[in-house]
Amino acid sequence: MMKKLLLLGVLGVFLNAGEVKIATAAGYKKPVMEVIAAFEESGEKMEALFGNMQQVITQAKNGKIDIVIGDKTYLDKSRLPILSYQAIGRGKVVLAYAKERRLERAEDLTKEEIRKVAIPQPGKAIYGTAGEAFLRHTHLYEKIEAKLYIVAKVPQVVAYLVTGEVDAGIINLTAALSNKEKLGGYILVDEESYAPIEITAAKLENCQNESCEAFLKFMATPKAQEIFRKYGL
Repeated sequence: MMKKLLLLGVLGVFLNAGEVKIATAAGYKKPVMEVIAAFEESGEKMEALFGNMQQVITQAKNGKIDIVIGDKTYLDKSRLPILSYQAIGRGKVVLAYAKERRLERAEDLTKEEIRKVAIPQPGKAIYGTAGEAFLRHTHLYEKIEAKLYIVAKVPQVVAYLVTGEVDAGIINLTAALSNKEKLGGYILVDEESYAPIEITAAKLENCQNESCEAFLKFMATPKAQEIFRKYGL
C-alpha cells in the first residue's frame, strides 16, 4: 500500500486513511513501521508519526494520537491520559564506534586515538541518562569527561558517527542495528550499570475503536515480537 510522506516542521508523518494513530521517537521508526506493515496485512489502515518524544507528547496532549510507544518511565511522567500499557521489550545501551575505528571493550574509550565521544543529553534523553550511569558505574566518566560531546538525542549521535565527526558514541541497540552498515560496530554495555529501560505502548483515551484494540493485541503476538527482537527490543 502506498503511503504519502508529509513533513510538519521536523516531524515525519506517514498518512493514509487509517483510523489508528501511533506516535513514537524517530529512533524506533524501522521496527514500528515493520510491525505496522505486518498488521496491515489484515486489511487494517494505520497512521504513524515520528519525532522526538517531546514533540510526540505535545501531539498526544492535543488529542491527535491513539497510542504512544516509548520508555515507560518517561511516559509515566508525561501526564498523558494513559489507560493501560502493552509491554514491548527492554531498551539496551550500546557503545558504538565509527568506521575506521575499533573498540574491543569500553575501556578502549581512554585510548589516545579516541578523541571525541558523543552522548545524548543526560537528564533529558533516556539513553543519555543511562549512558552517563554506565560511564560512572565503570569509573570511565572521569577518565573521558574531556572527550564527551553532548548532543540532543540518539539520532544526532548516530549522524555524527556516520560522518566520522566523533569516534564513538552512546546509543541504543535499536539504533545500532538500524544503522549497522553505516557504523564500524558496537559493544553492548552491562545492563546492570543502568536502570532498566522498559519500552511500552501506552493506550490513550483516544483509543476507542476495534482497530486500536486489535493493534495493541497484535503487538503481543509472536509475529510482532519477532520484529521487535530483531531490532534489539
